[in-house]
Amino acid sequence: MNTSELITIKEVFLESDPNRGNMVILKQEGEKDRFFMMFVGDAEFAAIAKENGLVEPKRPLTHDLYLSILAKLQVDFLRIEIYEMRQETYYASVYFRVDGTEQSVDSRPSDAVALALNRKIPILVNQSLFRRRLSKEEITEYEGLLKSVKF
Repeated sequence: MNTSELITIKEVFLESDPNRGNMVILKQEGEKDRFFMMFVGDAEFAAIAKENGLVEPKRPLTHDLYLSILAKLQVDFLRIEIYEMRQETYYASVYFRVDGTEQSVDSRPSDAVALALNRKIPILVNQSLFRRRLSKEEITEYEGLLKSVKF
């Protein structure tokens, strides 16, 4: 992937809504009207919340186990990249170095974000996956359009 297409994430927000589900919102610092959002399951939400300093579980979570093992094997994590969406599914890669060689593995974006927060490595997102927050005027316009459409 061309690195000029990637945006470095500086802000990670979590939102849980009983009607919509668990959301992870990633933003570039200073880009308040653009964001990347993904829906995640409860376990992934808990892992990201833990790594974001919002909760402290009594026992290690699954990703903590894997990271503890990998730390003993001297794996250096470098970055994560959330790079595309295919068939309504986001794809990510985790980049790491072992014995001086950079490698990558496929990952669910939610797992990659939890790992990145834990290891304090860069989170990069393809700019084509960002959404723009609608202005109040645009929301009003869309609401008016929906009211005028007959279903």
